Amino acid sequence: MSTAVPGPARPNRSLAWVAKATVVVLATLLLAYFVYQLRSVVVAVFLGLFLAVGFDPVIRRLERAGLRRGLAVLVFLLGIIGLLALFIAYAVTPAVNELSGLVQDLPDLIQRLAERNETVAEWVDESDIQQRLQDSLSSLPGYVASSLQTAVDVITSFIGGVFSLLTVLALMVYFMMALPRMRAFAHRALGNEERVDVMEEALAKVGGYVTGQLTVCLCAGTFAFVVLEVLGVPYAAVLGISVALFDAVPQIGATIGAIIVTLVALTESLTTGLIVFALLLAYQQLENYVIAPRVFSRSVNLSPVAAFIAVLCGVSLAGFVGALTALPVAAALKVIMRYTFRRQLAEIGVEEEGAAQDEADEAGGRVVGAEAPDRQEEVPEGRGSDAYAPAHAVAHAPAPLPPGGDHHAADEDPVR
Repeated sequence: MSTAVPGPARPNRSLAWVAKATVVVLATLLLAYFVYQLRSVVVAVFLGLFLAVGFDPVIRRLERAGLRRGLAVLVFLLGIIGLLALFIAYAVTPAVNELSGLVQDLPDLIQRLAERNETVAEWVDESDIQQRLQDSLSSLPGYVASSLQTAVDVITSFIGGVFSLLTVLALMVYFMMALPRMRAFAHRALGNEERVDVMEEALAKVGGYVTGQLTVCLCAGTFAFVVLEVLGVPYAAVLGISVALFDAVPQIGATIGAIIVTLVALTESLTTGLIVFALLLAYQQLENYVIAPRVFSRSVNLSPVAAFIAVLCGVSLAGFVGALTALPVAAALKVIMRYTFRRQLAEIGVEEEGAAQDEADEAGGRVVGAEAPDRQEEVPEGRGSDAYAPAHAVAHAPAPLPPGGDHHAADEDPVR
């Protein structure tokens, strides 16, 4: 007579447990649906918070100079408005005028480029690109004038864009004013000092990236404008702004900007185009190996593969906005993941980053605008000033990059 071997005991799932699980799943799906429906608002809130955290090092520096938080935010906004006015007067206005001239002269520029290169000439002849451009440009004014709906759509889009920009700026100001209270609440909610340090380090990543990226873009755009102006290349202002804007896009932005500028310079002469290309290539190497490592040494600490994947995910999730914010968000998430899996990392022999950070500090690697949190700032009761301990980010030497490579992924890390 055989004896049946009892199998593993099945977990006892009560009806109440099933009901609770069903409610949780439905609530999650409903929340995801509402977030999708309100995605434009979610993006605006995210950008407002992102910019507030990014510029917070500047505000805290003004606070250490003796200004109260509200006055520091006001001084910052007045400075931004002043810089924006100068930028519009000396860069945007000439760029707009040059852009209209560039659009009108585009067929002629393509013809001049074709005269200097047989391959381009064959492509222009086969596709009849010059005649098609000429026809499109000549019919554009009549099309716009005859289409009232098109004009209304353009005006509506412009007003919507301005409103979205003002909304993001207003949210940025609100978050700037509320950041100290949000930090204090987070300190009380986290409770553990080590978790607080992780949060502060993650925020420092974002702050260092925003201020550092603005610095790098300004340097790139200024250099391109000066080179084009000295060499007599037309449309120097609009091309300089293009280089600065493209430089903000990780991985491929600097290369795209250099290609556009070189193509326009080639319309003047082959020598001018080669000189512009060589100078932009030399500047990119300077940016990759000198400027970017000092600016991003403690903010973006990602391998090239991780940076590329982060950009792809950002573009898929939020388009251009996702591309611009992918790297600092990924760097902040890396800090959180490193803390979450710290025991597993210790078991496989991954060293802590503190020693490497000390070496980086001794070498002078700093993030423009990013600094250790202010220990004099008010902290929740029951916590000492150590709540704002410095971050333990590591600055690694930049990995060799190919010509035209991107500086955002220059810092290698042993942990992917």
